[in-house]
Amino acid sequence: MMGIRHIALMLLTAASSSSIAQNHTSVVLREGTPVSLAFVEPLNSGTAAVGGHVSLVLAEDIKVNGAVIAKNSHVVTAEVTDVKRAALAGRSGQITLRLDGMMVGDRKVKLRGSRDRTGESDVQYSRPYHLKWPGGLMRTGDNVEINQGTLLSVFVAEDVSLPATF
Repeated sequence: MMGIRHIALMLLTAASSSSIAQNHTSVVLREGTPVSLAFVEPLNSGTAAVGGHVSLVLAEDIKVNGAVIAKNSHVVTAEVTDVKRAALAGRSGQITLRLDGMMVGDRKVKLRGSRDRTGESDVQYSRPYHLKWPGGLMRTGDNVEINQGTLLSVFVAEDVSLPATF
């Protein structure tokens, strides 16, 4: 016959085992999951430099099955890989960014700029080309201006298993 101490010890062991299991729960963040980012500072093709870094933050929590795996304001960085400044003949500016991905715990979540599976982590901003005749050949185009808080929609590039935080 079991004593009260033995039953209490079994209940205590079961309770601590279940809390350990809950603390080590992981979820899979699926490829193609949309991620909304916001620019932390403004960016302009007239002043941006190749090799420069841009900070973005998550605009909203990333959740999988109700579990928050990354909280809003989580920082994501991107590198400026190409800049074209506005030029004569109405040529507008352009900025290309390469997403560095996002660290969640000790795992890197790769991000890409398009929903399809091209695997590209580049995102390109450009202004429309407007040639106004006849004086348009002498007119300089517009630089790309990205304001602080501008939203950028990107996508998870591949499935990744991550710890869930509640």
